[in-house]
Amino acid sequence: MHALRCRLAVAFWLVAWGAVGAAEPMTELGKAAAALKPGAWTELKTDGYNRELLGNHDFLVYSDRAAWDPRSEQVLFIGQDHLKPPPRFITYSAKTNSWKAQPTPAWAEPLKWFHAYENNAIDAGKGLFFHHPSASRIVHQYDIAKNSWTTLPELTGAGTGHGTALEYFPEMKGLVRVLNGTVHFYSEDKKSWSVLKDKLTMGPYHNVAIYNPAHQCVILGGGNGSSDLYKLDAAGKFTELKKAPIGLGIGQSVLTVDPASGDLLALHKDGKFLAYHPAADSWKELPADNLPFALKGSSHSIVAAPIANHGVTLFFTSAGKGYKVCLYKHAAGKN
Repeated sequence: MHALRCRLAVAFWLVAWGAVGAAEPMTELGKAAAALKPGAWTELKTDGYNRELLGNHDFLVYSDRAAWDPRSEQVLFIGQDHLKPPPRFITYSAKTNSWKAQPTPAWAEPLKWFHAYENNAIDAGKGLFFHHPSASRIVHQYDIAKNSWTTLPELTGAGTGHGTALEYFPEMKGLVRVLNGTVHFYSEDKKSWSVLKDKLTMGPYHNVAIYNPAHQCVILGGGNGSSDLYKLDAAGKFTELKKAPIGLGIGQSVLTVDPASGDLLALHKDGKFLAYHPAADSWKELPADNLPFALKGSSHSIVAAPIANHGVTLFFTSAGKGYKVCLYKHAAGKN
């Protein structure tokens, strides 16, 4: 019964977010995803994914999340390395199977020190991409169809520091921002921020916040030295979850959600690949011998984007991991 509810919830989410519609020609991404069996990886050959796109420095470092827009069939990512400002904005189009460097947003030009962390988020229902420059109280909003940026109201009085996490929560109609045990929420109806919870036990920075469409919740916490996790449900209730068997957060793990099953997926720097099932509140280790890139020693330079309408997760890496674009299918079906 629970599995049926999950399938129905994700099916509704896909329809509501515009991921299911009239049949279109199969993209290379779609073909590769359809050919995958559960538990399998494949490298996706794309155009334009190279050193010129990513720059001479690693601007994927200290990040693990990109956003997928099902309307335009694009992956969007903003990031920056330690050495070369300003931030870089890149996109991958499934329709053309190619990557493109986008113009640097005007708000990003003056930024000198910056990483993406978990600050790329999307409202896929409205086609709005968000980025929160860490160590600031500002969130910028990008209307994908209009190709235009606006700025949301400031998080007045909020704590700042590097390693924040930002996520869009469609059932709550707003943004969740996490740093050092404090959870802020931006209501798109009220056009204002509020504190949902503070003094949660978690790491002081490098925190995580992952929306789970199958279970209609945001899982958050982690951070340096922490394996603490909490579930925020659509009613605004927090539930403490079982501690992860690994450290979670930027620099320790790449954390994403499988769009078919709702399992949380974690690639850890010690070489482990794990899955967390929210309903059972349980972790299990997955085979890691077939990963298409080296993992042990560092989780840096690997960014993930769940591709909801194909039931797979897209990963892309920078020079240290081989300039690869890969797909992973965790569970059967594209629901």
